[in-house]
Amino acid sequence: MELTREQVAHYHTYGYVIVAGFLSVAVVAAYRDEAERLTNHCYEQGDVVADWGCIVEPLGCGILDALEVTERTRSTRSGYMDARAQISSDSVAQCTLEKFGRCAQQLLSTGGEQRTYLLNEQYIVKPPYSNAEFAWHQDILYFSSEQRAHSIVSVWTPLDDVSEANGTVLIDPFPDPSRPAIYPSSASGTREPVVATMSAGSALFMDGRVRHCSTGNTSSTFRTVYMPQFSLGAIRAADSDYAALAVPLES
Repeated sequence: MELTREQVAHYHTYGYVIVAGFLSVAVVAAYRDEAERLTNHCYEQGDVVADWGCIVEPLGCGILDALEVTERTRSTRSGYMDARAQISSDSVAQCTLEKFGRCAQQLLSTGGEQRTYLLNEQYIVKPPYSNAEFAWHQDILYFSSEQRAHSIVSVWTPLDDVSEANGTVLIDPFPDPSRPAIYPSSASGTREPVVATMSAGSALFMDGRVRHCSTGNTSSTFRTVYMPQFSLGAIRAADSDYAALAVPLES
């Protein structure tokens, strides 16, 4: 699957685009099975909200021994696939690198020689009746000023139908298409946000610079989202280690 020209244009103008029916029912089920296994593992160690902040990373939640998550795991396609195969079926990791990755390449490509990398992946799990909210933020600000030179895209993909009632995303689109990502200092609360009411398997592609937040889960069921992130170029930390993952989409 590739994004249409109109979807790519919407993304670059407003900082986001929602693609309905991005994943099939069968693929959603595969990601849900993995999410359930990882979440159950976290609950064996503590509380998903209090101890994990609702963020469950396949390679960072402890289901694999720390010694198994090596530099090869984090920076090569074969190493990443080998590690992910210990957690669930190959189809999940392949979908992340190929289907998600192909669309990320479309959005990040500048026509130059920089490659696109899988930067991070996580399940965002909000238990029933939880007040776990994420305040207004921009993903790019989690990185240093030097690292922000790398463009990133996050693909927020609900595995359950989502609305404000069970914890969806609210988006503050780029204010001025001619000056993407430049927000006024008093941006909070000045405009009506876009409420991402989405069906399971839809995908919300967000530029790392777009402002967004999410609501709590007031429903009686769990709400689970899968979110891979991709970067243009490998992002390194000050000690030359990778900031997170740096898995190339191509071997």
